[in-house]
Order: sequence, then structure tokens, then C-alpha cells
Amino acid sequence: MNSSLSLLAIIQFMICKSLLKRRSFFRYVLFSFCDAIKSDYPFFAASIAYYTLMSIIPLFIFLFFLGMVIFQINFQDLVPKEIFNSPLKPIFLQIEQIINNSGLISGTAAVVMLWFSRGIFLSFERSFCEILGVENTAGFFYKHLVIILVIFFLWILMFVFYSAKYLIALLLPQFPLPSIASSLLVPVLLFTILVSIYYFLLPIKVPLKFILKTSTFVFFLLTIFEKVFVWFIFNVSKVSILYGSFAAVIIFLIWIYYSATVVLVGVGIVKAKLTFEEEIKE
Repeated sequence: MNSSLSLLAIIQFMICKSLLKRRSFFRYVLFSFCDAIKSDYPFFAASIAYYTLMSIIPLFIFLFFLGMVIFQINFQDLVPKEIFNSPLKPIFLQIEQIINNSGLISGTAAVVMLWFSRGIFLSFERSFCEILGVENTAGFFYKHLVIILVIFFLWILMFVFYSAKYLIALLLPQFPLPSIASSLLVPVLLFTILVSIYYFLLPIKVPLKFILKTSTFVFFLLTIFEKVFVWFIFNVSKVSILYGSFAAVIIFLIWIYYSATVVLVGVGIVKAKLTFEEEIKE
């Protein structure tokens, strides 16, 4: 039985590898989709969804704590409207309820929240290593330091978005351009986050130009998926009927699961590039 499974895995790998006859980003994408079917991408995506569910509230509470304490900013102002109205909305409403009932957390509690929020990024980093078949040589201290820096970088991006939104409104108060520019800032923010995830969490060095190209493809794939997902949930799915009050959590998990799968496809593109380059060397 095991030998049959091993033979099937070898055949599947050879089929995927046959797509890499020449250097082409399109062929890298085809290889990535093939590898996603062959390998354990669904398992890794489920792992990321689980850790995201456990870590996302501590992560946002920590990010909002920094904004509210340092710059006295209301946390709703830090969240772009387009993101607030995404499947993340139940999370933001839960955080709002926590803040309204308990007030602002202490500095000690913020550090605890920072520690628990690492789970999302650790699950991404571990999944990247498994897909690429590469062990991260960074030690415990360096790995966690990078993750904490990524979290602070996310907060900087949120504050830059907040500042840019009000700067545009201040400089151009009489024109419709501010609302247009503000809506454009959200995709820029999400694209920057995507590039940061690949750049900081991949266990190998990849040229920035290739990361930008991969991030662009994954970004458009995520945009299409989100439109289809929202349409499906509101027009086809019966999740709210089946799960009642748990529907928001179920929708959030499904959204994170498939979004993580799309992000992992980007890692598959990097794997295709590495596989092709190894073939060239041989």
C-alpha cells in the first residue's frame, strides 16, 4: 500500500515537473497549482486558519493598543472601511466590545497579546518551510525577533494608511479625489502586507523583483477570490441557516482557509522557480 502511494506521488511530481520545460512565470504558476493538488497545501492552509483564529484578536488588540496609547487614535479610525466590512468584521466587533467593556489594556497585557499573536506568522513560516522542503536555519531568538518586527511593521502600515487618509482629506477637501484615493490606499496596504509576508517569512533568499511579481499575481487572485466568496456567501450559501449564531466564525474560517491556500500558491511559484533552477544546474 505504501509503495503504491509512493509510486503515485512520484508520478504526480513528474507530471508537475514536466510543466517546467522552460523559464516562464506562467509555467511556474501551472506548476504551483499542480503542486497544490499533489501536496499538503490544504493541510497547511487549515493550520494557518486555526492559528489565525487563535491569534488574530490578540494581534489586533496589540496593534490598536499602540495606536490608542501613542497617538491617541480611536481604533475604528485605524481600520480601513473596506477591511472592516470584510469577513473580519466579527473580529473587529468583538474587539470593540472588549475595549468598551474592559477599557484599554495595560502595557503588561499588551506584551502578552504580542506573544500570543505570533501564531499566525509562525504557521506561515512553518508552512513555507514544508512546501519548499527547506529547514529554516534561523535560531529561536532570530526567528521570533523577525516575527515581532513584522508585527510592528504591520502597525506602521496601518498608521501610514491612517495618516495618508487624513492628509488627502486635508489637502483636497472640495474634490471627490480623497474618497477615490482613500479606496486605493487599501489595495496598496494589502499588497504591501503580502510582499512583507513573502520577503520576511520565506526561509530562503528570493530576489525582490520575483517576490513583487509573485505578490502581484497572488494579490489579483485574492481579489477575485474575495469577490466570488462574498457573492457565494450572500447568494448561494446557507451557512447562516445551518450554523445560526456560529455562522460568522464559520465564514471567517472558510475565508481564511482559502485565502491562505492562495497565499501558499505564491510559495508554490517560488518552489517552481527553485526546481527549474536546480534542473538547469544538473
